[in-house]
Amino acid sequence: MQQRRLVLGLVLIVSLVCAAAPRLGIADQHHILWEVKGRHNTVYLLGSVHVLKPGDSAVPAEALRAYSLSRILVLELDLSATDMEQSLVATTAELAMLPEGETLASALGPELYAKFKVRAAAAGLDADLIQRFQPWFAAMSLEQAELLKAGFDIESGVDMQFAQRAQTDGKQIVGLETLEDQLGIFAHLTAQQQRDYVRATLAEADTNANEANEIVRAWQSGDTVKLQKLLREETRESPELFRKLTVDRNRKWLPRIEQMLADDDNYLVIVGALHLIGHDGVIDLLQRDGYAPLQQ
Repeated sequence: MQQRRLVLGLVLIVSLVCAAAPRLGIADQHHILWEVKGRHNTVYLLGSVHVLKPGDSAVPAEALRAYSLSRILVLELDLSATDMEQSLVATTAELAMLPEGETLASALGPELYAKFKVRAAAAGLDADLIQRFQPWFAAMSLEQAELLKAGFDIESGVDMQFAQRAQTDGKQIVGLETLEDQLGIFAHLTAQQQRDYVRATLAEADTNANEANEIVRAWQSGDTVKLQKLLREETRESPELFRKLTVDRNRKWLPRIEQMLADDDNYLVIVGALHLIGHDGVIDLLQRDGYAPLQQ
């Protein structure tokens, strides 16, 4: 049971699992929201923070307006899927398990595993529960534990709030990708890349919560300059993983979004805020294709 909860909790970095009742607050701050006009419709693009502290969970009134004007809600994942929990467990078992006979300790080596175990214990994560999982899963689990300890909450995240509202309203929810798409990015890292990911996670564990708070503050104030600075730092730290997690996914989403712009219905598209900004961000890619996104 503890291991199942751990698997279900692995949603802070790339995905979310559906949960309780809706509760959308309204914020008076600026926001990361663009409006793009299609031939007969409007597509709204809202930058999300996937996890927030309950006290920071209010969303801008303009985002609620965009939601009310949209017939379809588009998220990175369809969080309304009835089999989401079952699918997450099955997909994680398929993509995150080590080959028979291997353990996390053997995959990391004695020195790195010892450091991981110490850090995991400090975060309240039992390393024994993830012995059969690959290093990328261990790194993500540690990042999750650190964020939870710092007070961040899945249900307070922007995506989850809107998903819950849409379910209550009977509004259609569409996913841009699948769990296999998301977790597969990590599952296809080489053994060395996974060890490097663990090392980077350990090196940054003391600053993870501070960096998350910086992103939240920039998101609340609509500070795209600050977000772009944070984006550049992420690029420098791990350019190959950054490309797979952001740029490649942005380009994969672009035809889907442009197809929405040829529809008659309005859409509200919610993706991580860092996907929208900067060079090769979704807004930049749309501009290159001749669209004129207008920041709200």
